[in-house]
Amino acid sequence: MQSKPGTKAFTQEFLRLTRDRQKPAIASTIGSLIDEYRQTARYKALSPSTRRDYERIFGAIRLEYGDCPLAAVEARGSRRGFLSWRDKMKDSPRSADMHIALLSRLFVWAKDSEYIMRNPLERVERLHEGSRKDIIWSSNQIDKLLAEASPHIRDVAKVALWTMQRQADILTMPTLAFDGERLSIKQGKTGARVRVIAAPDLMPMLRKAKEAQRQRVLVNSFGQNWTSSGFRASWRKEMARLGIKGVTFHDLRGTAITFAYAHLDRPHDEKIKLISEISGHSREDAESIIRKHYLAGQEVIDAIGRGTSRE
Repeated sequence: MQSKPGTKAFTQEFLRLTRDRQKPAIASTIGSLIDEYRQTARYKALSPSTRRDYERIFGAIRLEYGDCPLAAVEARGSRRGFLSWRDKMKDSPRSADMHIALLSRLFVWAKDSEYIMRNPLERVERLHEGSRKDIIWSSNQIDKLLAEASPHIRDVAKVALWTMQRQADILTMPTLAFDGERLSIKQGKTGARVRVIAAPDLMPMLRKAKEAQRQRVLVNSFGQNWTSSGFRASWRKEMARLGIKGVTFHDLRGTAITFAYAHLDRPHDEKIKLISEISGHSREDAESIIRKHYLAGQEVIDAIGRGTSRE
């Protein structure tokens, strides 16, 4: 192997070289836990992209701890050992947190399934302190985006602002999701189906997509379906051209939520409830975002409109 041990490149090279010769895990080890967890209904219900991320991280966990006995997981001092492994990845703190979080999730499942009596990774503090929850687009940035961006980029941004949905769910939204009045969006991350009243600003593009009988509402400059990598590259180029810095596409979601909260004339708890029904994103009540069917109220649509209006 050519890569330096302990690096992401080393893990990727190891997985590539051993992908076709993975042997069955030894019973009562972390490796066997991974095998059994991957067969659960909970795991199989995850979105394909989430499973790909998990498989990559599980590969790294197998490399380090595949033969580790479950008795050692429960033993005093195991937490210190697991955190020491995480700290070897401290140069990539977000990745390190993802690795230890998935290992902890595996132990939560193992404890619930009575394979182990305790989870040594409860209440682990993150290495990565960065958060984009408080980062939103300024009014000037929104104005510039909506007024000067190329149409194929502007349309995606509009849908993000008016629906509060994730990039992947927006780009893959089928034209059939629009019934002439509402959009029905399947959230890949939660499995929820969100029904959103189509805002007036979205109607022209939705009708155009329907009249053209396109497979998806949003297409690139060639009239073809977006790929996630293609959109990210186009978005970066467009933001550079517009001179918009310090904010990301994902921050549009938080911006729309902020606009709605600021302009809804309701008590705090009611605001949170109304917004969570359209966004599927609530810090106050995480369980409410996993409901299977939502219907966004006209009040939320009007509130976003007041926030995005340029007078």
